[in-house]
Amino acid sequence: VEEEVKKVGGWLSFVFMILMIYTAYQMSENPDGICASLCRLVITVIGCILKILLIPFKYIIGGGRPSGGHYMATPDYRDPYGSRQMELT
Repeated sequence: VEEEVKKVGGWLSFVFMILMIYTAYQMSENPDGICASLCRLVITVIGCILKILLIPFKYIIGGGRPSGGHYMATPDYRDPYGSRQMELT
């Protein structure tokens, strides 16, 4: 039984590797195609489900809402420390 499991697991690993390579190829060659759109949709849905599942842990560990509600990747351009007019001394 263990030999069959190893054999099936090996074949599934091989097939999944081929499918991942095909997906990467399709995303690079046709970024606006159906395959790329479905990949983006699946990633978005999985991210949404994970966020919903992790809400209780967020309130336990993080204490509720984040302060300010700003992401690190989007700087606030009204912040004087983030402006481009910095004085060099």
